[in-house]
Amino acid sequence: MLSSWKSSSNTANVAKKVIVTRKEDPQPGSYTLSDPLPAVKAVATDDDIKWRCLASGSTETMTFYMTLDDGTMAFVQMAYSSLGLTPNVGLTCRFYQPDGQKHGKTFNQSASALKLSNNNLNASCEPMSIQFDTTTRTFTVQFTLSSAISMHVTFEPCVDFFKIGDGKSLFGKSERDGFVQACFLPKATLSGTITVAGVARPATGSGLFHHAIQMKPQNACKWNFVNFQNATDALMLYEFEVSAKNMSDVNIVSQGCFVHKGRLIAVTTSNRAVHVQRVKDETSGYDYPSQLFISWNGTRLDDGADVKIELSMMMSNKLDTIDVLAELPYLLRKFIQTFITAPFLFTWFERGVKAKVSISGEEDEHIDGDAFVESAFLCKD
Repeated sequence: MLSSWKSSSNTANVAKKVIVTRKEDPQPGSYTLSDPLPAVKAVATDDDIKWRCLASGSTETMTFYMTLDDGTMAFVQMAYSSLGLTPNVGLTCRFYQPDGQKHGKTFNQSASALKLSNNNLNASCEPMSIQFDTTTRTFTVQFTLSSAISMHVTFEPCVDFFKIGDGKSLFGKSERDGFVQACFLPKATLSGTITVAGVARPATGSGLFHHAIQMKPQNACKWNFVNFQNATDALMLYEFEVSAKNMSDVNIVSQGCFVHKGRLIAVTTSNRAVHVQRVKDETSGYDYPSQLFISWNGTRLDDGADVKIELSMMMSNKLDTIDVLAELPYLLRKFIQTFITAPFLFTWFERGVKAKVSISGEEDEHIDGDAFVESAFLCKD
């Protein structure tokens, strides 16, 4: 089953140009930080990275984000889901060019089409393949959308793959309340080739990878994801919010990190993405951010110095509004609707934004970069 981007529901939601006047950024204390969790960084091993393909009630994804030197933003994802009557594999590839052109497709296959290596680190399912070199810890990703559009890109790590604690974040008191297990490669050097409209060009730039496993029940109601990159630095935010109606001890769980001059400086769990201003999406009814403020708070890994980072953006370059259910096979869609009422994903790529980095005992530093942002709304309160 093939879902073409150009005919799927996300292209019907053409972003309207909304003129928004910037408001002052929120002051410390005026917003709630994420739940207090130990920011214990651990190196993610091959065992953390490998495919699990759990038997029932789970969704597992490997996602590769590419910020290219020519201004293109791209990502590919392989997703294994055992939520429906039979396991399913979803394969997505999207290119966003600086001139506004975009290309992409989502393929849905039976899980029987997924081929894994003996160590579960390599995977292939037409039209996508993932190869992992256990010696160099390098990923090579291939995706063919058509004879005119394809990619062959290598992710060479600049820093260690990492996880926070054991990698699991709970939706409640125990794993029975659902959880997400995640590990990350926040910065990689890209090489390879991307072909668009039959023209091949070098795929040079910066990459980010994350591997996530989510177990039901689905208790998260909102997600925020930020991938900020320049040639030597990176910021990542991976945050979810649990609906108050679930009566859970968990409110907001956030994981983040800061890479500076090719080194992993800090991992953070005291963060927050604040939707300073919002605009109502007429299709979904959700209020998505038109101004975003992100705060990361933690300590430097090597000496424990306090680290505070702020990033403020006007969300002016909206890429897509994606009706997630419309991208899924019919039976899986009907099954998921019993758990998630109306999932929508909004994406942006904001170029030339500036992050403020404050480390105790040192002068503040401002870092320029490009930020890919996702805000997901899974259910209506």
